[in-house]
Amino acid sequence: MAKRIQPRVRTQTRDRRVWQPHTQPLQFWQLLHRGMWICFYNQCYASESINFVVSFAAMHWLSAFPSSLREKDMIHAARCEDTPVPEKEQAARDWKNILKARARELVPGGRFVYVNFCKDCNGYFLGQTDIGVSMWDSFQEAWDQLKEQGLIDEDERLGVSFPNYYRTKHEFLEGLEGDDEITNTLKVVSFEEKVVRCPYRELYNSGKSGKSAREYAEWFVPTTRTWSHSTFKSGLKTDRTDEDKEKVMGQFWENYMTLVEKNPEIHGMDYVHAYIVFEKKE
Repeated sequence: MAKRIQPRVRTQTRDRRVWQPHTQPLQFWQLLHRGMWICFYNQCYASESINFVVSFAAMHWLSAFPSSLREKDMIHAARCEDTPVPEKEQAARDWKNILKARARELVPGGRFVYVNFCKDCNGYFLGQTDIGVSMWDSFQEAWDQLKEQGLIDEDERLGVSFPNYYRTKHEFLEGLEGDDEITNTLKVVSFEEKVVRCPYRELYNSGKSGKSAREYAEWFVPTTRTWSHSTFKSGLKTDRTDEDKEKVMGQFWENYMTLVEKNPEIHGMDYVHAYIVFEKKE
């Protein structure tokens, strides 16, 4: 059974503000919602002021860009047979900073629910599982085709290096070791790895989408574009105008859609997530 965390509310006294336990269920309008321009690698809230933290699909992005895969045909660390050391070390530093920050923010007994992309025990990761073709292979094929089309040169073909990292279970748990501030403060309540099948591909293959092969391509591919467009674009030479870069990128996405259109049933983006629940020790 999950532990119930008793929320606290601030009440005003004559000479000071105090935090008191709140015994009744809170209504939505009673909750404080706040956005801030502070990165999650750092402490975002006052120490011991937060009961519950949740993060979905965000903390795989790195705080610094090693870009060690430029001049290689890999584009992402997860595709490499030997994990690139610069990305691995940066991811480890970031993860410890994330855990320290959340440990400071949480009240004793507070929980941090973390759902993020990972490389699971089968070696599966976002877009590359046991079903269908690899999204990353498709990215590479569509990008390489730009050179065949005379739109990029060899330096640009090899200029892409994704600034994110899919940690393994060992790497997640290793982050709790060797640092007393983390080890003495946080504990793991549960850890799971799960594959969520691509909803676009699943619906199309069920025959219920009513979409043609081309319509499916135009429907599915944009979900891969939202988070990757800027990284591919950064592989183009800096002396190009932005207009020129966007023209090249438009052809890149057209190449990918054409690839999907040929065999839509095998193209998708399965999600591979780690589901981790941390609790701050009492």
